Amino acid sequence: MITGKDMYDVLSAMVPLYVAMMLGYGSVRWWGIFSAVQCSGINRFVAVFAVPLLSFSFISRNNPFKMDGKFILADSASKVIVLTLLACWAKLSRYGSLDWMITLFSLSTLPNTLVMGIPL
Repeated sequence: MITGKDMYDVLSAMVPLYVAMMLGYGSVRWWGIFSAVQCSGINRFVAVFAVPLLSFSFISRNNPFKMDGKFILADSASKVIVLTLLACWAKLSRYGSLDWMITLFSLSTLPNTLVMGIPL
């Protein structure tokens, strides 16, 4: 059963990320604090430095022997299912292509690891 402490733990991990994302969105869209050129620089910094270093920091402190096997199995199975469905779509549909399959697979599986998986 999910307790109040469980909800608090999840929210305390997730709320700071979403507040930062909303502040970033608002600073460009509503308040005009950053220009398009500045946003491009920030995006490049995040892609080249921040995300890889955050991932390295997380992986280096993680003990794989203490991870829940069912969680790893469920995550892996969901990614295999998505990849299989996209491969069938790319092969059988006239609109499907390998480029779109890779793009959609990345969009459907990788953001969950960065935005949800690392904080939790």
